Amino acid sequence: MSIPLAALKNVLVVSCQAAPGDPLENVDALRRIALASVRGGAGGLRLNGADCIAAIRPETRVPIIGIKKAYLNGQLRITPDFAAAVELAKAGADIIALDCTNRVWSAGDPWQQLVERIHQELHLSVMADIATCEEARAAAAAGADMIGTTLHGYTEQTQNSRGFSWTLLADVIHETGRPVIAEGHISTPAEARRAILAGAWCVVVGSAITRPGSITANFVHAIQHSLNSGSAIGVDIGGTWIKAGLVDLEGRISVPARIPTQARGGREAIASATAQAIDRVLRSARGDGIEPIGLGIASAGVIDVRNGTVYAATENLPGWSGFELRAFAERRFQLPTCVENDSHAAVLAEMCFGSARHLSNFAAITIGTGVGGGVVLNRKLIRGQHGFAGAFGHSTIFFDGWPCTCGRAGCLEAYVSASALAREYRDISDAGGDDPGLGDAEMALKVSQLASGNDPIAREAYSALAGYLAKGVANLFNILDPEVVIVSGGLVKGKPWFVADVERRVEQMLHFGSLRKPCVQLASAGDQAGILGAAVAVFNTQEEVHFY
Repeated sequence: MSIPLAALKNVLVVSCQAAPGDPLENVDALRRIALASVRGGAGGLRLNGADCIAAIRPETRVPIIGIKKAYLNGQLRITPDFAAAVELAKAGADIIALDCTNRVWSAGDPWQQLVERIHQELHLSVMADIATCEEARAAAAAGADMIGTTLHGYTEQTQNSRGFSWTLLADVIHETGRPVIAEGHISTPAEARRAILAGAWCVVVGSAITRPGSITANFVHAIQHSLNSGSAIGVDIGGTWIKAGLVDLEGRISVPARIPTQARGGREAIASATAQAIDRVLRSARGDGIEPIGLGIASAGVIDVRNGTVYAATENLPGWSGFELRAFAERRFQLPTCVENDSHAAVLAEMCFGSARHLSNFAAITIGTGVGGGVVLNRKLIRGQHGFAGAFGHSTIFFDGWPCTCGRAGCLEAYVSASALAREYRDISDAGGDDPGLGDAEMALKVSQLASGNDPIAREAYSALAGYLAKGVANLFNILDPEVVIVSGGLVKGKPWFVADVERRVEQMLHFGSLRKPCVQLASAGDQAGILGAAVAVFNTQEEVHFY
């Protein structure tokens, strides 16, 4: 082969072509565009026709993927015969791209034979342009060196697909074991980056770079259709309920839906309930003539945002660990999908629509069954290498203290949570015998209601929690020195006196606390923070929107 495939690893390949009749349908014009692209950092070129390749080859050594477009009865075929491949090779192409779809073509050579002859007679690599995973498997079996998603959306079988198919990319990578080139409908740097993170060997971008007419049309469309008309579906998967809604750029939620999680049924039941919630919102939105720009899902558990997989989950969602949530949703609904940890989603909601709208650096703590949270530095959510950043509940506040569900002892979560509040109340009041049937969650809810009614014993239990929480918050101020620490969760909702107590105690714990008075605030994004934050994750994939 003329070049090692490694030469294209993790590079941008620019497709320099012009549509028939376009003012740029000129060899010298395309040569200039290609050279400008290389100067800008392109690591490869995809060029149509031997004359174009021959004009550019002497001026650059980047790999060239050569194609020859042929039309028959209005149908396009890429490099239909061996004679075309020979022309491209003589002009200087390093790789020959072929149409390897299963469409019937009455002229030219069978693509399987072309793969073999290009290898044996031209000694060049072959890129198989496909539209489906079935075609990709066939191309790999026939010996294609690399596989491109180029023709997805252009064949009769896939013509109803919108935009780049992330599901197809994932499936072809998984099932063929060949280098997979992401090509077709990739139009933003964010999408190119996502493709590489998803495992693409390289990315091919054409119209978004090389066709001024298409680029201009996109700007015109954006101006004519105000960004405020953009909406995304946000979903919040909890242990009891799955909530969803259509969210606009102002944080307004319409067509809300709520479905029981049915967590006891395991992965299939949770996924089914999630799909029901999404379907309910999507059908209602489309019934009103609204097409969501994407789908955001917030889920309990640790999330690998790179591929939308549930990295790890507790038994609150049994069988959820390892679930490829993004792939499931994109396959089912054909919408670009982002997946976030639910605590991180709450932080995004607070940053964009809540108390932290005007803050640059802050931390947030969510108190519920456990203790989660997140850190924002310079308006950027910090996720960490594996998505665990912000797990404040598992920071130690007492050496060798109460056991924690994580297996350690003395964690903040063991002292500040629903079960901890219930334990404090029972210890103070000896109330365990009064409500023997109440579990920790029910007891914590009762204590919360009593505390809001100024019950002295319930307030004393909350005072104990405030002391414990202050230790954890003081650690955050010492480590991060944030502008604010925001506290949220059902246990603290509507309890400004609790947050004020925490703030007072933190000031007493901090070195020079009176000189750098800590600010601890209640969250304001509300019960829909998961939905809002999931939608923000979608909005942040749109280059025109700058929540970060």
